[in-house]
Amino acid sequence: MWVLVGVFLISGLALGGYDLNPGAGVVNMSLQDFKSLLQSSGAKEVSVPIPQAAGSSAVESAVYTTQAPPETDLGELLAFDDMDQSSYVYYGGSYMPWGRFSAIFPQDTPLMWIRRHNGWSWYATMPLGTWSEMLMFIPDASPVYIYEIYPQGFVWRYDFGYVDPGFYRIWYYADIPGRHECLLYSGGMFSNRVVVDVFHQWIPPEPSPGPSPREVCESNPQCSWVNGKCYCRGLIPPDDPEKQRCEQNPMCQWVNGQCLCTGLIPDDPEKQQCERNPMCRWVNGQCLCTGLIGTEADDGMIGSALPEQ
Repeated sequence: MWVLVGVFLISGLALGGYDLNPGAGVVNMSLQDFKSLLQSSGAKEVSVPIPQAAGSSAVESAVYTTQAPPETDLGELLAFDDMDQSSYVYYGGSYMPWGRFSAIFPQDTPLMWIRRHNGWSWYATMPLGTWSEMLMFIPDASPVYIYEIYPQGFVWRYDFGYVDPGFYRIWYYADIPGRHECLLYSGGMFSNRVVVDVFHQWIPPEPSPGPSPREVCESNPQCSWVNGKCYCRGLIPPDDPEKQRCEQNPMCQWVNGQCLCTGLIPDDPEKQQCERNPMCRWVNGQCLCTGLIGTEADDGMIGSALPEQ
């Protein structure tokens, strides 16, 4: 009994992972009750790349801050309409650019992410007492809930009321050490799980380079990295015009994005005209003729005298 009271007090002081005060749209559930609800809803578990033990790599760190967001933003679903086309999103088993994700995402199921340095992910680590952003997609206008499974084995349900469809963001607070699992419920469906490992110790918020554009591209079996660009199946454009011009020359080959040619470069017209005059030679890009300087040479050429042999 006293353990439950202690847990309640800790959670109350922390105002919950989404900074909603218990009693104001927040319901406490047992883990068994939540599992029964999940099973009765017919929710399907989605394969998620989550380490068995808490991750420790800087790559897995959330983008976080120790400064609390404005009070008006706490516990609220905030409209998310500044889609950064350069960011990456985890979906379908790999990270992909936002433009690619938005083109293939059917927008018929709720989804949830947390912000990491390499993009929006389903797993992240956070130091205790810090804040990070979560992103969610709501497919239909409906009542919306977020369920958070705490490491101590209980579940908070956060009620956000009736929400219109679209993308939203919300601030998440790392209030208790251990593994937290968050699921969005909307339109009678559960989303994927977002797992957050909260640490006692401080993790330096060093930016991580994350996967390179090529690594992100090649992680998608439908895409190939060609000449510094990512082309996906059905979208690969015809050969580059420069490559086509190169391959039309039998003395040239297109290698690693460059045109490499064998043999000599065809003679320049000025060189050809110079060498038709028996008194002239083409030397270092100039036409030099024997005889007096200033003497008019055949074909209207004027050159300087060659040194006597």
